[in-house]
Amino acid sequence: MDDYLAFGTIRLVRQSDHGEHAAWRMVGPKNPIHPHPELTKAEARGWIRTTFLPHVDDPTYASLKVHVLPEDVNRSSRGSIQHLRKLLKLLGDLIDTSVEAWNGCFDPNTPMQTYKEPDFSQEESLFYTFNTLAPPQITLGDAGTRVHDQQAMGDVFQDSILGLKTQLYPYQKRSVAAMLQKEVHPSKSRDPRKPQFGDLNGTEFYFDVHEGVLLRHPHLYSECRGGILAETMGYGKTLICIALVLATRGHYPAIPEGRISAIPEEYNERTPSLLALAAKKIKQAGVPWKSHFAALETEGYHFDSCTAALAEYDGEYAEPIFHPTTPDRKNKKREDFRLLRQSFATLLIVPPNLLVQWQHEIKKHTHPGALDVLVLDSTTKDIPPWKSLMKYDIVLITKARFEQEYRDDHLNQGRQFKGSEKFRSQLTEVRWLRVICDEGHGFAGSSYKTHAVAMLDKMSIERRWVVSGTPSHSLQGVEVNLALNETNDNNELSRDHSIRTALERRRAKEAADDELKDMERLRAIVVNFLKVQPWANQKGADYADWKKYLHPFDASQNRRFAPALKAILQSLIVRHRIEDIDVDLCLPPLHNTTVCLEPSYYDKLSMNLFRMVLTSNAVTSERVDDDYMFQPKNRKYLDELINNQRRSSFHWVGFTTHEVAETLRVSKKYLDENLDTISDGDGALLTEAIMNGERALNDSGWRAFSFYHEIGVYVKDFPDAAAQAWALNGEPSNPLLLGTKQAREAQQHVLKHLESGDPSFGLVGAGIRAMFAARERATEEMKAREKARPSPNGKPPTAGTAEEPKIKNQAATFSSPVRFSKAETLLAAGHKRILSTMDAEATASLAKPKVIGFTSAKLNYLCSRVLSLQRAEKIIIFYDSNNIAFWIAEALELLSVKFLIYANTLAVARRAAYLATFNQSDVFRVLLMDLKQASHGLHVAAATRIFIVSPIWQPDVESQAIKRAHRIGQTRPVYVETLVLKGTLEEKILKRRRQMSKAELVKAEKSVLDDDTMNGVIRGEGFLKITDDEKERMKGGTLDDPVPLFERRDGPFSADGTEDSDLIVGLESERARNKRRKTPAKRTRKDHDKRPERTVRFGATDTLLLSPPVTPVAQPRSSIFGGGGGSGSDSPFATVQPKKSVGFMIETNTTPASAANHGAGSGPSSGPGPGPGGMLT
Repeated sequence: MDDYLAFGTIRLVRQSDHGEHAAWRMVGPKNPIHPHPELTKAEARGWIRTTFLPHVDDPTYASLKVHVLPEDVNRSSRGSIQHLRKLLKLLGDLIDTSVEAWNGCFDPNTPMQTYKEPDFSQEESLFYTFNTLAPPQITLGDAGTRVHDQQAMGDVFQDSILGLKTQLYPYQKRSVAAMLQKEVHPSKSRDPRKPQFGDLNGTEFYFDVHEGVLLRHPHLYSECRGGILAETMGYGKTLICIALVLATRGHYPAIPEGRISAIPEEYNERTPSLLALAAKKIKQAGVPWKSHFAALETEGYHFDSCTAALAEYDGEYAEPIFHPTTPDRKNKKREDFRLLRQSFATLLIVPPNLLVQWQHEIKKHTHPGALDVLVLDSTTKDIPPWKSLMKYDIVLITKARFEQEYRDDHLNQGRQFKGSEKFRSQLTEVRWLRVICDEGHGFAGSSYKTHAVAMLDKMSIERRWVVSGTPSHSLQGVEVNLALNETNDNNELSRDHSIRTALERRRAKEAADDELKDMERLRAIVVNFLKVQPWANQKGADYADWKKYLHPFDASQNRRFAPALKAILQSLIVRHRIEDIDVDLCLPPLHNTTVCLEPSYYDKLSMNLFRMVLTSNAVTSERVDDDYMFQPKNRKYLDELINNQRRSSFHWVGFTTHEVAETLRVSKKYLDENLDTISDGDGALLTEAIMNGERALNDSGWRAFSFYHEIGVYVKDFPDAAAQAWALNGEPSNPLLLGTKQAREAQQHVLKHLESGDPSFGLVGAGIRAMFAARERATEEMKAREKARPSPNGKPPTAGTAEEPKIKNQAATFSSPVRFSKAETLLAAGHKRILSTMDAEATASLAKPKVIGFTSAKLNYLCSRVLSLQRAEKIIIFYDSNNIAFWIAEALELLSVKFLIYANTLAVARRAAYLATFNQSDVFRVLLMDLKQASHGLHVAAATRIFIVSPIWQPDVESQAIKRAHRIGQTRPVYVETLVLKGTLEEKILKRRRQMSKAELVKAEKSVLDDDTMNGVIRGEGFLKITDDEKERMKGGTLDDPVPLFERRDGPFSADGTEDSDLIVGLESERARNKRRKTPAKRTRKDHDKRPERTVRFGATDTLLLSPPVTPVAQPRSSIFGGGGGSGSDSPFATVQPKKSVGFMIETNTTPASAANHGAGSGPSSGPGPGPGGMLT
């Protein structure tokens, strides 16, 4: 009996009215009769031993003690193991593991303790599990037995990584060491399907309750060579990856198990040199020679002959093609294997918007020449040959360009399509040391197999890493949610308390739908990308079904606890808890506040129109008709209306006078026809709705906004003679109401004529022309909008449910945010335009006009804060609508504020260049950023002020945006201000969001209407009160300090409206780029034979060298959204300009690469260029 396990007890019961001869039945599903034939058969074969034990108190109950022999003990002496497993699956529902049942003294009324029902006190949410994972604990001995791996681990702990310029924090060292350990010496982990149990005698065993597998000894798997780097946002994941690459620079991947080296053992006609023999052996053994030579190079050694000898050999092996196809009859034989070459390169796949950021991070954290980097983006037509790829330490490629390499099937065959040549990507010709997918949750965690994942399956890769602070919706650090907390004076105490509170609040299981989605994303990463055993095994080869063992619900849709999940996450994820990081690093304070503003007159007018639509609809439909907005069938239109109402807190031009008039007509008609039957409450609501609609129609300013799609600006003391011509509403007044676009045109007209005797001459005519052009555009836009707008069911669409008209980015009125002048247009020096060349009368008349405010309370606050803060701090303004961005940009231009924009309509290269410039340049102090583009990966630590224009409904999106600035590299406190108008729907939305539980937020993630409380709030929302004198008092409609209209305070003005982008880091002129492509340099046949290669690298000089200079040509100014003049082209200049920040150096080499690399700041001293379209960093 020593080999048997005290497995548990089967409770037996018999009916008392049948006496002592009544049959015993087992307590459990279907109450089978005892003795059971399966138990009898198993006992006869020696699999189990049973002992009958009467109950100590009740003769109608008894215990059947079961001892089981594990299948890995004396297995040869028994029959088929499948019968034992079938029995154990049966016993899983019948066995009671309690001591009381084993001793025959159980209480029949207490539930059984079974192996299928573990201790639910251990149950916890995915969020709680993720935030309580143990931090890495690595020692020098965890690097395995290979000398170079031990050396790499020692370098990490001793701060001696060759080429690394930045010193790592202690937690970063531990993360690098943990990643290195997982790569070179992966641990053994127990089979997660067979958790550990203890029998009633204390003996440990391992039992798979789903398949009935019972083992005395654990079944171990090697952990995957890789995992998930999940350090929280802003804590240096990029630097950790760079340090890992440097620590293992030159390391070769091992030949996979079962493969044979393909390096031929050739006989030499002559005795080879010792150098040749050593080089061949080094390549065969995979010795990391490159890092060794790099260390010697720092001591002054030269080894060109050694590298030349090493270049003659490649470590090769034969990789079988497991699904060979019969080839074309023209071929002699079909392919059943392919040759792969061992490469020390790391393939780094990044989102397109992070490509430039990665390049700058590599340059920032490494010494010149420390890493050879090849950059491949969407402009790279062909991937360089595999021979060139193997020379680089990092191949940096965008996800979009990487997906383009998947052009055939997923069987590694390079299938040939009819009429095309056989294609095989050069990326599949080598065995990569590792692949790193930055923000990899985007495609590695996709529920379907993307082209990127399919392409990775075609490649041979030893080590795989997903880099993401949020691998899944629930897999995010608790500290991310802390960014949403309002500022508290007791920072330390409140931080610790907030962490504990947030963890305990979300310890319980999450909502079912959210949990299922998280588990599916995690499964995709574990199975499809990391290839973790046994989950990634093929069926029939020890396959493990993820859903069977880890699904949060069983086959009957009952919630269950999966104890193996935490062990899986612990084996894959490298991260530190925030309290561990706080010991090593303390970020500057984060101050998050909500700024409640008094809405302006026009703010109230716009928002009340939405309320008018809802009120009129509710009353006239009597809340029962099909037209009632809150009917489920109208949900789409109601969502659009509520979203538009939230945006109207900044400004809204989506209502037409016809829509408002039609709503008033329907309301008045209903009121007249039902005057006797309508309730007092509905009557009062409808009357107030009519009053607010009529107020809008009677307001000339609102009518002008609706027609011209403009936002208003108040200018005090505008020249009287020109006031009528420039007034947006056609009414001269003081202050004068202009559109921001027209105000800028008036400003440009005066500044363009500063050298004349009277710059205001012609101002009236310019105003007439400007307003005529505005009317023409508005009329065309209205016609196009009416023609394109759909009408559901043949009826006119409900007012307010349509998308707001997109503001046209006219080239003459809206410039690129990069606004500088040519040298020949400089009219004065310094930062202020002096009006001294004019006569006294003209000077006085043009010095008086001042911008005193805008018709939007939020825009007034933003501009006032920007003007007061921009000299000392950099500012990010997050917006959620392109129209809002347009209006902010117009206002900043009008107020002479230099800014950049990160918009979803700009090309990826331009966005990246603007972001790099904002981080590095002292000229640009403001960055407008699309909220949708700021979710992951971006580093904007140069900013210390964050303004969120509209409250964000999803907390995760808000915290992601805040962490763009509050991260490693930030040295100053970060201040976040969310702008809210008092008494409005958005204030109630924000208040409700902060009260909601995680489950409620998940339920209402897509729409505020999915939250029952907010749904009720929206139904009962009232009108904003507007007093009679509110418009004249300009409440909420003024700047803190007026700004002169005709005075440029940001430098000289460009008369022709051209832009000069010489301060934009890495942004090449579109015209210069096209010219270079169309007019290639002439080469002789001798030069052609040398196959010159285009290389781009960081230079030591601060100069941007481009193609031959192009004569500047005046062009329309391009839009910040990529539209307008020149279709969003870059600067029209391609002249050589001095750079104020680190740029690129581009040159055409016609000499061998070794001779071309003598320039300052060049890369390594050997190796050819990257091939067509590549960029060498």
